[in-house]
Amino acid sequence: MRSPGARRLTETSKNREYSLDALRGVAAMMVVIAHTTIAGLYNVEPLWGYLKWTPLRLLWSGHQAVVLFFVLSGFALVRMWQAIRSNRYDAYFVARVTRLFPPYICSVLLALVVYNLVAGFIEWDKGWMNIPKPSFTYSSILDHVLMVGWFNTSEINPPIWSIIHEMRISLVFPLIYMLVSRFSWRAVAGFYLMSAVIGWALLGNVPLSPIQTHFLLTLHYSSFFALGAVIALHQKSLCRFFTKIEGRRRSALWVTAAMVYAYSFDNSWSIGSRAFGDMVTGVGAAVIVCLALSDTSTLLVRCGSYLGKISYSLYLNHVLVLNLSVLFFYQAYGSLMVWAVTIVGALILSALMYKFIEVPSISISRYLRRRMLLQQPVQIS
Repeated sequence: MRSPGARRLTETSKNREYSLDALRGVAAMMVVIAHTTIAGLYNVEPLWGYLKWTPLRLLWSGHQAVVLFFVLSGFALVRMWQAIRSNRYDAYFVARVTRLFPPYICSVLLALVVYNLVAGFIEWDKGWMNIPKPSFTYSSILDHVLMVGWFNTSEINPPIWSIIHEMRISLVFPLIYMLVSRFSWRAVAGFYLMSAVIGWALLGNVPLSPIQTHFLLTLHYSSFFALGAVIALHQKSLCRFFTKIEGRRRSALWVTAAMVYAYSFDNSWSIGSRAFGDMVTGVGAAVIVCLALSDTSTLLVRCGSYLGKISYSLYLNHVLVLNLSVLFFYQAYGSLMVWAVTIVGALILSALMYKFIEVPSISISRYLRRRMLLQQPVQIS
C-alpha cells in the first residue's frame, strides 16, 4: 500500500497545468530571440531605439521572461511541496537538486569543452560580441559545481545567472510557502516591500559590495516565487474570476498584461531601476499566468507544448549555439544567417539535451522522491 505522500504525488502529476508548461516554452523562445539581437540589431541606432519600443518588444523581452520563469517556478514548487504531504524536506531537497543540477552542469561542461575545441582553430578576443573564451581552471569548475555561491556566471555559460538564483530560492522555498499559505496576499505585499527596499539600496543609496548585491538580488527575485505561490494557492478562485472575463474584455486584458510585462524593463537601466521594473513586470507576468490558467482554448498548449518540454534545455544551451553561429557565420554571411542557424540549432541541441540529460534527470528526481516518501522517518525516542 502506497503512503499518503506517494498517492498525493501521483494525483498532483495527473493535474499538471499544461498551459503553464506551454507558457514557459514560449517565454524560453523569447529569450532565444532576445539574445540573437546581439548580431546586427541590438545597439544599432537609431533603428534599435525605435524598434525596442514597438509591439515587437514582446518578442525579445528576455529579461522579463526570466521574471515570468520565477513566477511559474513559484507555482510549480507549491504543487511539488503539497505533493509531499508529510512535509519531508529531505525528499523535496533531493528531488529539486536532482531536477535542476544535472542539465545545468552538463550545459556548463558542454560549453567549456566546445569553446576550448573551437579556440584551437578560430581566434576571437574574450568578450567580443559577448562571446566567452573560458579557460579550464579547477577553481572555476568548483564554483560552478557548488552552484549556489558567488562567482562569475558569464565566464562559461551566461544564462546560468538565473538558475543560480532559482536554486538558492528553491532550497528555502518551504519557508516562502509557509509565509504565503499563512498570510496570503499580505505575504506577497511584504515581499514586494522588501524588493522596493532592495531596489532603493541598489540605486546607490547604500554602499554594497558585489557579493552583497548578488545575494540581495536573490532576495529580490524571491518576491516572484511568492507571487507564483499565491496564485497556486488561490488557483480555483482566480480561475473563476478570470474565466468570467470574455470576448473583447479578455483580449484587452491580454494586451494590457503583455504591455505591463514587456515595457517595464530596459537594458540601459541601472540595476536598481531594473529591480523596480521587475516588480511591475511581475504584476504583468502574474496576470498572464492567471489568464493562461483560465484559458479554455487549447491554442496556447498547441503552440508551446513541445517548447515547454524542452524549455529548460533551450534556456541553458541556446547561447552556446548563438556564439558558435556568430563566430562561424556573422562576418561572412551577416545577421540573418546567424539568427536562422541559432534558432534551428538551439532547438535541435535542446531536443537532444532534453532527451539524453533532462528526461533521465526528471525520472531520477521522481524516483528518489517517491522512494523517500515510502520510507518512514526515523523516530528518536
